[in-house]
Amino acid sequence: MTTPARARRFVRQLLRDAGPAAATDGEADALLAVSELVTNANLHGGGVTAFTARTEAASPATDRSTVDDRTPRLRLRVVVEDADSRPPRSHPRALLDPARPGGRGWALVTRLAATCEVTVLPGGGKRISVTLAL
Repeated sequence: MTTPARARRFVRQLLRDAGPAAATDGEADALLAVSELVTNANLHGGGVTAFTARTEAASPATDRSTVDDRTPRLRLRVVVEDADSRPPRSHPRALLDPARPGGRGWALVTRLAATCEVTVLPGGGKRISVTLAL
């Protein structure tokens, strides 16, 4: 998935295939986060070198987003790798300044995601893994 549009289409289909439990308000947040991750990899990371996304059951013990005690909700796990080892960054006030011309992508992702992890890869580049509640 080298473009944001292709990544969004892939994730949208993945969520549809996961069934009605994935069709929640979290879908819009997931699509925004995926779009930002892929866009940032292309603009600032030297291009997307790998992209994966999958749904998984959210454990009631670790995730409070359960429908009831018996039916855990799903979460989306997204991994994007790029060619640049530098970690993503954003200005601390990026989301608060409407006149700011950019720099909101990573701030949005960290706000939307339940977990974010950045790993520098031994051969160069980085892996960004995020989990989003659905």
